[in-house]
Parts: sequence; C-alpha cells; structure tokens
Amino acid sequence: MRKKLGALLTAFLLAVSTATATAAPVWTTPAWYVVADTIVGPFVWSGPYGDEAACRTQLPANEEDADYFCEYLTERPSWDE
Repeated sequence: MRKKLGALLTAFLLAVSTATATAAPVWTTPAWYVVADTIVGPFVWSGPYGDEAACRTQLPANEEDADYFCEYLTERPSWDE
C-alpha cells in the first residue's frame, strides 16, 4: 500500500511539473537540452546548453519513474507542448 501511495504521489508531482513546464517552455533555441522521459511522457527539462558535454554535466540521476538524457533539439518538439 505504501509503495502504491508513493507511486501515485510521484506521478502527481511529475504531472504538476509537466504542467509547469508546459506553461513556461524551456526550449528557446536550437541547442542541447536535458530531456526527461517520464511515466506521463517526455518533456524538455533544462537547457539550452552550448554543447553535449555541458548538457551532460547537468543530467540529474535517473529515477524510478523518469530517465534523463541529452538531445540536440532543432525545434521545440511536439511532445513538449
């Protein structure tokens, strides 16, 4: 029960952070970005960074419900809207 409640709370917090990210998009210009792949879908987490190495220094540790990676984005992805 405790695990299920924790998973629900995590999903809720990720949904809230996704809504916040949607309200103020992180993507601003073609560059490297940290992308969060979550249980509610991917979204741009942070950036822009000048190169892949700079992006990699900002990668958070992967979590149970989210994986983070660097990607060069030439435009704001449709999945981030």
